[in-house]
Amino acid sequence: MATDANYVAGLALSWARTDPLEQWVNAAPRGGNTPLEETVSEYLGSHNPFADGSRVEVPGGLHRDTAAVWVPATIVERTAVDEWTVEFDDGDQAWRDHHELRPYSQAL
Repeated sequence: MATDANYVAGLALSWARTDPLEQWVNAAPRGGNTPLEETVSEYLGSHNPFADGSRVEVPGGLHRDTAAVWVPATIVERTAVDEWTVEFDDGDQAWRDHHELRPYSQAL
């Protein structure tokens, strides 16, 4: 799991602050704030933050060798609510979840 701030969690929290249904649920008398992982799951159920063909960064590469190093890759397809197939620049492919993806940065 990546140690950097989670990109998708940030998107999910922003969505929860502005989505009318999510605001209603959180304002319920016996409700309270939805746990972060549940908010992320709800967000991913209706949003795809990593479109097919988009460039992303993945920690540690194919074998997760060095989690502190983010390696560029391309999204091949979304295979589940919280799973994407990524292709590294050498052609190898792997599955990754939202904890292991962030948008590509030119600073690499």
